[in-house]
Amino acid sequence: MPGAASKGSPYWPHYSFQMRRLRNVLIIVCMVAAFPLWWRAQDVFAEMERERRASALYSQGLSLHLRGRSREAAPLFRQAIILAPLAVEVYGDLADAEFRQGHVDEAVLTYRRLLAIYPYTYFGGLYREVGFIELRAGRNAEARDDFSRAVSLDPLDWHAYYLLGHAHRRLGDRAAAREAWRRVLDLRPDFQPADEQIRRLGN
Repeated sequence: MPGAASKGSPYWPHYSFQMRRLRNVLIIVCMVAAFPLWWRAQDVFAEMERERRASALYSQGLSLHLRGRSREAAPLFRQAIILAPLAVEVYGDLADAEFRQGHVDEAVLTYRRLLAIYPYTYFGGLYREVGFIELRAGRNAEARDDFSRAVSLDPLDWHAYYLLGHAHRRLGDRAAAREAWRRVLDLRPDFQPADEQIRRLGN
């Protein structure tokens, strides 16, 4: 065959060497091309392992928390957050665990950290949650501000309006409380507690 070196040809050793070199080059090229894929696979496996460990810690912490052992649960929740910083549900349970121990500042800070990660309008409910912690702790002005933020982000959040009414009433602003509870009834006409609160306010 023209242009090809047969095994008995004087050009065979040179031809064979060239073919081996070409094959080695191709092997190296394939290895170099595959290395980023291998590296990404390692990253994926590492991330999966972190998520697995975070899930295990969260489950363990939740079991303790539900049994009233919040002091033991809180460190497990914190470890889970370190491994999986975007695990929204862990923040809520950590905040509740801190609040049950009387750590109001830590509970509020936990939600603030989550709000810094998810500063989107559809997370207006997070402001309602942190406001609820503040309301239970007697921090009525702070609660009012966070409930107001919640309803500005989600005007259909009737629950936030209901809690906002309580914050206004505690601050002595009866007109604002009445307006908030009327808004609840606009959104949920069947929600009797809001109607009862309005009647208690009187004229």
